[in-house]
Amino acid sequence: MRFLALAVVRRIGLAKAMKLGAGVASLQFLPLLLAEDPRWLAAWILTVSIAESLYWPVYHASTAATVAEGEGLGQQVGERMTVGALVAVVGPLLGGLLLSSFGEAFDFAIAACICLLSVWPLGRMAPIMAGEVPRARETMRGFDQRAMATFMVDGWIASGLALAWPMVLFSSVGGSYGAFGLANAAAGLVGAAVSFVCGRAIDGGRRQHYLVAVCVMLAFGFALRIASAWSPVAAAIANLTGAIAAGFYGPVVMSTIYERAKQSGAAYRFHFALEGGWDFGAVTGCLAAAILAWATMEPALALLPASMGVIAIYLCVRVRNQNKERAPEAAAVPADMPQGPLAAAA
Repeated sequence: MRFLALAVVRRIGLAKAMKLGAGVASLQFLPLLLAEDPRWLAAWILTVSIAESLYWPVYHASTAATVAEGEGLGQQVGERMTVGALVAVVGPLLGGLLLSSFGEAFDFAIAACICLLSVWPLGRMAPIMAGEVPRARETMRGFDQRAMATFMVDGWIASGLALAWPMVLFSSVGGSYGAFGLANAAAGLVGAAVSFVCGRAIDGGRRQHYLVAVCVMLAFGFALRIASAWSPVAAAIANLTGAIAAGFYGPVVMSTIYERAKQSGAAYRFHFALEGGWDFGAVTGCLAAAILAWATMEPALALLPASMGVIAIYLCVRVRNQNKERAPEAAAVPADMPQGPLAAAA
């Protein structure tokens, strides 16, 4: 769906595409409610694919375009992720309460309304100055190879942490929506605090120190998750400690990516290519997790393939003089695309 979304963005522009993506996302809850029917499951997959293909490249491009030049990038990324993590505290608590008390239909209706409301603040955004929208053939050449590798590894890791682990955790807490929501809310609160602190530390020149720490914590978190799925309490603790690693991981990795996107002079083109890399990493990671879980009949071992991405993410992000390095894509941007720093959009 990426290239279909690209055609839409070329026609309506970045800001409208971001709003459209959020609006389409609100339509996913009806087919999700009926997803036991394969036809509705296919409709849900199609709806989510279109929504995310529209939304995420524009979101990342707008973030890269609107963060201030030079100092303060880490703090800004950390603060944005802190806000997102705080929302992730309320969401699981409210969702778990609604699911356990009123059922899926009521809960999904509330979620759909919240998605629709999220379009309103997007409508108040200034124009997004993230470079011209490329044609399909232009997205396939001149991309930033290191950034692409980083997103591929991020997708591989996400296949374990964001996709396989929630299913394992839900089973570990006995299929209780309330317990599942409480565990994720606690993790979100911890992640919010850590993201805020980490973002400020990055601006002090300590990104590489935090990169080592986050990789160690990621490896420990994977081991703890794999070993703790047998106990609800142990699984909740593993989920909480994993949130600490995630709070460091987001600002460290994404501040690096946003710097390179900003230097490229074409942030949307930059992130459009990277999203394809993330897809590849996530798809292959999910397949590896599914095969291992099927072969061993032990769901927690589905996280094992994703854990192998820890070393790779370290190698992708660790760059000497990172803050001064210019992204290779900057030299490969087609002549009809704007060069130099991007204008702030807000």
